[in-house]
Amino acid sequence: MAKITKFRKNSAAIREGEWIKPGEEYDDLEILTRGFTDEYLDAQAQKLRRAAASWHGQDRIPVKIKRDINTELLLRYVILDVRNLQHGDGTAVTLEQFKQMLLDPDYDELLLACYRAASQVGQVRQGDLEEAVGN
Repeated sequence: MAKITKFRKNSAAIREGEWIKPGEEYDDLEILTRGFTDEYLDAQAQKLRRAAASWHGQDRIPVKIKRDINTELLLRYVILDVRNLQHGDGTAVTLEQFKQMLLDPDYDELLLACYRAASQVGQVRQGDLEEAVGN
């Protein structure tokens, strides 16, 4: 029988943020990120409506414009900090440097890591934690 805890997400983490490892391919990179909050989604909808008016329909907005909108909002509403990321000389990448990298097409993999991390916030459900403790 299904337990209700399987369907509960951590909405506080989505609003306030949590440290997320976006995946094994990113080594031990961790991103302090919020989830896609209502504030983010409302801002996205507003910006896309404005762009749609300029381009005579949402389906006519160029991909680059959509990507720029989503990246701007990700930086404003979602990404809070980064750790375990270094430059080639071993110095830590600061949050401001990280955000600048996310605007550079050469660092699309880091941008993807941010989207992956944001989509994972709040997904560790209480039922999963109970099951892990049992193991």
